[in-house]
Amino acid sequence: MLELQNIGRHYQVAEKHVSALSGITVTLAKGSFTTVVGRSGCGKTTLLRILAGLTEPTEGTLTHKGTAKLTVGVVFQDARLMPWLSVIDNVAFGLKGRLPQDVIMQRCVAVLELVNLTAFRSAMPAQLSGGMAQRVAIARALVMEPDLLLLDEPFAALDAFTRRSMQNELVGIWQKRKPTIVFVTHDVEEAVLLGQTVLELDQGTLAGTAMIDLPYPRDPTDSRISLHRRTILQRLLTPQDAVPNHNTN
Repeated sequence: MLELQNIGRHYQVAEKHVSALSGITVTLAKGSFTTVVGRSGCGKTTLLRILAGLTEPTEGTLTHKGTAKLTVGVVFQDARLMPWLSVIDNVAFGLKGRLPQDVIMQRCVAVLELVNLTAFRSAMPAQLSGGMAQRVAIARALVMEPDLLLLDEPFAALDAFTRRSMQNELVGIWQKRKPTIVFVTHDVEEAVLLGQTVLELDQGTLAGTAMIDLPYPRDPTDSRISLHRRTILQRLLTPQDAVPNHNTN
């Protein structure tokens, strides 16, 4: 679906040259689920912004292999719902004026059912939990019927139990709708639980790629998940990340 060839993003801050991304070459197959993992400041969000068309690369090429224009949906860490609109009106907002009202409502009803929020269609954002607000944000992206769904650490602010539930729900949505997904996270376990492919970014470069050939839903206690997690961490951790040895004997 998408080919990234030698993608780079460089800029100047005062007199300092900053390389946010360099030499990123990746192919995103149609209907695939790719996770991107790395520490803060490694270039994950810059890559996502380039895929979304919000930032232009300063080098390299991004090629769409389809015949029709690529439709992109984006979900951020913050749900960014409009507090004066109900759940269904938040979901419908991006379609206003683009489609007949009855078609918009059909789409909204379908995606709210997909994210298990049918009973909350008339609720206001202030009445929702964090997990429910993120479901609305995902529904708002899905209602556009995107070819490419980009998610930038959407579950980072959720508690562990809600986060696990949302991970399972996202996998279920992907299996039903099959958009091409790129999911950014700083959590290595989350990257392994969700992705078919894990892209490992370090200081703007691709440090490694892990293929996760495990069935869904994935169990975090599975020893194979732990093995993938450990292997990725070994590639991304530096000597400075080692636990200090306070043994003076």
